[in-house]
Amino acid sequence: MREMARQTSESIGRLLVVDDDLVQRTVIGKIGAKLGYDTITASSFDVASGLLQNSTFDVMTLDLSLGEHDGIELLRLISDRKLHAISIVIISGCDERIVNSTRRVAEALYLSLAGSLVKPLDLDQLREALLAPARRRVAASVEKMPPLITRERIVQGLKTGEFSVEFQPKVELDSGRVIGAEALARWRTPEFGIVSPVDFIPAAERFGLMPDLTETVLRFAMAQGRAFVELYPGFTVAVNVSGSLMSDLSFPERIEEVLQREGVPAHCLIVEITETTAMADVERAIDVLVRLRIKNIGAAIDDFGTGYSSLAALARLPFNELKIDQSFVRGCENDQDMMKIVEASVALARAFNMKVTAEGIDKRETLIRIRQVGCDIGQGFLFAPSLNVDRATRWISNRNSFLEHDAIDRAARITR
Repeated sequence: MREMARQTSESIGRLLVVDDDLVQRTVIGKIGAKLGYDTITASSFDVASGLLQNSTFDVMTLDLSLGEHDGIELLRLISDRKLHAISIVIISGCDERIVNSTRRVAEALYLSLAGSLVKPLDLDQLREALLAPARRRVAASVEKMPPLITRERIVQGLKTGEFSVEFQPKVELDSGRVIGAEALARWRTPEFGIVSPVDFIPAAERFGLMPDLTETVLRFAMAQGRAFVELYPGFTVAVNVSGSLMSDLSFPERIEEVLQREGVPAHCLIVEITETTAMADVERAIDVLVRLRIKNIGAAIDDFGTGYSSLAALARLPFNELKIDQSFVRGCENDQDMMKIVEASVALARAFNMKVTAEGIDKRETLIRIRQVGCDIGQGFLFAPSLNVDRATRWISNRNSFLEHDAIDRAARITR
């Protein structure tokens, strides 16, 4: 064990460097000290175990090879001791698949990962990985605490019109045109301001209010989405449907009533259902989904691959769209294991004659790979975040108009 004093006036936290290589241990420790960490280095599993037993650390770098022990054993120990607040940077000379799998082990243990680096170390990447936890702590310290949400407050919000929808565009990858949008619930309150769906969706589920919230979102989505449907032939609006509604045999009629009241053709609506929701009461889900499909309403299996019943859901339920979860899409261009899952998902969708939507496209590199493997539609911040109806209207109009004019110009050049 060796302590290295920080080389800044203020500390950004305590760093534990676990590495059996003296040179690498020293280099990482010195970089940590220069960044502002109070740093302690450990040369073995046993030394690290003792330090973790008696001291508190904010960040730890962990070499997976530790002589008689390995980094996975230390990850398990950290989880067993419930030290989940430590941000961990994994370091390894193993091949990329082993590093990626180690990252998934850590995630399964609910540990916080700040990064994973391969040897020989890129020192700029190391600095970024070490600084990331401190930056996150600063950002978290200025965030507001989530509001205390009661059942009565959600009911009041539904009655007084505090809930609304925003639209995240869905882009056809071959043409670049916007061919649909997903309607997402939003809640703006006078006392809390904007309440995140991360806070109010679980609360609505817990209080049994998801059917009411879903139907509110559906009404807004159809009322406001009608303009898109009228302007762009084939445009679809997708709405997430809660599990409780998928066991309600009267749900198809209620959807039909909303569509008729708002004047939206049935084929312009897509209901999105997670595989877990669909398989919770599969017999009723089949009943509801078949009747929706008979009425020409689309059905998408959402967050595909994140549950344990993906194949069963595809085989038994009449979906016509598969949405690959963003956890597989983000960064897939650099993770061959994730890329294989994306490719397999596309192949499965093709076998069932389904369209494929990739969620979470945030980088151009990801878009290129997703397009190469045959995904039909993309969603993500690379295109646009969720937008209120006015901003969505302008964004979609500008994008589609630009593409139309560009196509006309190219055609004109060809005929000259």
